[in-house]
Amino acid sequence: MDHTKERFEKAIQQEWILTNGIGGYSSSTTCCCNTRKYHGILVAALGKGGERFVCLPKLDESIFIRGEEYTLATNECRDFIEKGYTRQTYFQKEILPQFTYEVKENLIVKEIAMKHGENKVAISYHILAQKDDLVLELKPFVNYRSFHQTKNCFEMPQSFESTKVNIALNSHGDILHMGITEGEYIPYNRVFYRNMYYRVEEERGLEAYENHFMPGAFRVTVPKNTEKDITFVASVDQNKTFLSKIDGADVIRGEKVRMEKLFRIAQANTQMEKQLVMAADSFLVNKNGAKTIIAGYHWFGDWGRDTFISLEGLTLKLNRFKEAKEIIESFQKYLQDGLVPNLISEDGGSAYNSVDASLWYINAIYRYYKYTMDREFVQKMYPVVLQIIEAYKNGTRYDIKMDPNDCLISAGNAGTQLTWMDAKVGDVIPTPRYGKPVEINALWYNALKIAEVFSNLLAVPFDTTLSEKVKDSFEKYFLENGLYDTLDPNNAQIRPNQVVALALSFSPVGKERARKILEYIRETLYTPKGLKTLSPSDAEYQPYYVGDVYHRDLSYHQGTVWPYLLMFYNAAVKTFEKRENQEIAYESLLNDGCVGSVCEIYDGDSQEVAKGAVSQAWSVAMMIENLF
Repeated sequence: MDHTKERFEKAIQQEWILTNGIGGYSSSTTCCCNTRKYHGILVAALGKGGERFVCLPKLDESIFIRGEEYTLATNECRDFIEKGYTRQTYFQKEILPQFTYEVKENLIVKEIAMKHGENKVAISYHILAQKDDLVLELKPFVNYRSFHQTKNCFEMPQSFESTKVNIALNSHGDILHMGITEGEYIPYNRVFYRNMYYRVEEERGLEAYENHFMPGAFRVTVPKNTEKDITFVASVDQNKTFLSKIDGADVIRGEKVRMEKLFRIAQANTQMEKQLVMAADSFLVNKNGAKTIIAGYHWFGDWGRDTFISLEGLTLKLNRFKEAKEIIESFQKYLQDGLVPNLISEDGGSAYNSVDASLWYINAIYRYYKYTMDREFVQKMYPVVLQIIEAYKNGTRYDIKMDPNDCLISAGNAGTQLTWMDAKVGDVIPTPRYGKPVEINALWYNALKIAEVFSNLLAVPFDTTLSEKVKDSFEKYFLENGLYDTLDPNNAQIRPNQVVALALSFSPVGKERARKILEYIRETLYTPKGLKTLSPSDAEYQPYYVGDVYHRDLSYHQGTVWPYLLMFYNAAVKTFEKRENQEIAYESLLNDGCVGSVCEIYDGDSQEVAKGAVSQAWSVAMMIENLF
């Protein structure tokens, strides 16, 4: 067995990510081999909408001893892998990712941080030189592209002085600034790194190769028998001057101090609790002058549904009430025809094809009130709650309307996807859920009951008979064991959406029936890492989420395991079975894909390998809600 190859394969299975609070990030694998086009040392959020651009894909390191080069870098091309990983002895991420290398008994420890609120990354190198003088060489790889694309980069204009260099990224004035605390910068002449290979993109059926521009190298000499700390900084802005200060040590120290403060606020004591606090913070961003939640990394933006399902876990449970309030308020301006947007794109546009985002919004307002007892905020938001309810009663976009015969909400048609099971492949809807989806009407009942609570609090009238009619009509969902997934048309496929009806603050399901449903879910859908989206006994069940976009989207909600669904299952177990769910693989969930975070999905038949987005907001929120 080739143990060296095995070591490489293991190192690229885990990823790490740091974020800057404005949408930008730094991310790679634990050996810093980029396996995705989304990886990069500095992926900057630029412009008003925070569109993300890969600006500094890599910073490769080498050590020179007596003129011989020992690379610390790991890059994969087609038939070639640089061997830096063979000199890496350790990776850890307590607060920041830290990489340890050993070269001829010389020790190099690297640490990375991002400056909160800025497109700036800092990397420190602590070097312990033994018997020989060393030279540390840093080679930046530069590109400028949307993080959704690949691009063969051309030469870019550069200007430099001693330890600093500026790279003109585009004609709009964005400049990549780089600098090092000591040593020198040596420019190259038209040098490129060609055919960098992203194996995950090839697995996803996407373009997997690109070329990067290599403008030059930074070099620092470290005398033998000494210890030295060297810091590299890179940032993107439109300032034409060189970096005034290489403040990498301050950036690293500042981020550690900021995280320690968040630990205290959340009262996080264990390492797992601290990991979750850091993961939660990574999703909270300022965008377009307002606070919002990124649904997942790397490719997601801010989604209404995901935001308000995640809000309690990411903010309220961690005592971040100010941020929770700001997020709720920030979405108010997007409300149209009683609908909260499904997606707010980076160019500022919004898509409203969601029947549940508005109902989760009402639930989030209520959960905020339960934590803070902020009556003034309820008074401010109550008209918004009524606006949504009236829109659903009278009818709004996408055929979302209350059926006057049973007071249940109906939505969409055979060509729309309005619930969270929203995959669409061309004109094919793999999971059609139009009509009256079960969780939508549980949320509708919950929203009406919340409006009743608020009306009592504010001493204003509200029709309390409507919720009773909805509760009575909800009995039409009841099957011998579980619940119909949709009504009109009736669909009895065994799916996890029914568990939402048991988990809300106000459930339309009684105690005995809820216990029966929970037992049924345990038998058919439960795993220690999430709930399956379809029973394996169903003919449409897809055991694996693999292949190109077409095949992956076909299987997205047809058996895949989603960790976030345990949020509802756990809440229902606590409410109706009066116990905590202890059968969750917490340690594995926090390390399977992204170290210190929780992935989006797993295969239905095997939950060994993280799939989808490596760090997902509502997956992290699930763990927080169960552990805090």
